[in-house]
Amino acid sequence: MKKLLLYIFAICIFQFATAQNFTINPKIAKGQGANTMLTIATVADFTNTGTEVEFEWKILEIVAPTEWAFGMCDPLNCLTDLKVGNTGIFTVAATKSGQFTGDFEIKGKSGFGTAKVSIYPKNIPANADTIIFQITAWPTGIKENGVVREFAYFPNPVKERLQIKYNTKDALIIDIYNVLGTKVKSFTHTGFESDINVGDLQNGIYFIRFREGNHIISKPFTKSE
Repeated sequence: MKKLLLYIFAICIFQFATAQNFTINPKIAKGQGANTMLTIATVADFTNTGTEVEFEWKILEIVAPTEWAFGMCDPLNCLTDLKVGNTGIFTVAATKSGQFTGDFEIKGKSGFGTAKVSIYPKNIPANADTIIFQITAWPTGIKENGVVREFAYFPNPVKERLQIKYNTKDALIIDIYNVLGTKVKSFTHTGFESDINVGDLQNGIYFIRFREGNHIISKPFTKSE
């Protein structure tokens, strides 16, 4: 009887240990911003605490205004316009960490969006956990003489030179961030049009961001060859 109890205890310990393959923090990632921000992003950390190195995710649920689009970066890839049922595979070495970035392209529409994503070791789909991205956007605008000023940029995707158009009387510091939230470039915009060389950036999704008064403008672009 004693041996049987020890055997059962050992099995329970083994199952518990093998179930701890990774951690997600936070499991509910929240972001917010004004609807002048084309994209609002939120980030969660992923840490591999097991021995599996290949993982998979699956979109379980997306609830948002019809105008919005959901995109996500796992620790390896970035994808846009995701739908329920979409999946992806990424790798993270044992004891190493990466980030999940979920974002909603809100297209000037206020509202609330949520996306639920299941993550699991590719070889052990039963050991799944979930992360939920929640975004809130509220109505506001940057106005001058009662008219909302438009921020435009092209081409998108871009290979070498990114053209930015925004009419302003004062010099603005415009930053470019990667999907991990790291600032990779910064430049000064004056007048109406600026030209910036992004040819030295790696291929991927980036965000143009600047602040004017109490408002923050944030828009994504894709760098490609």
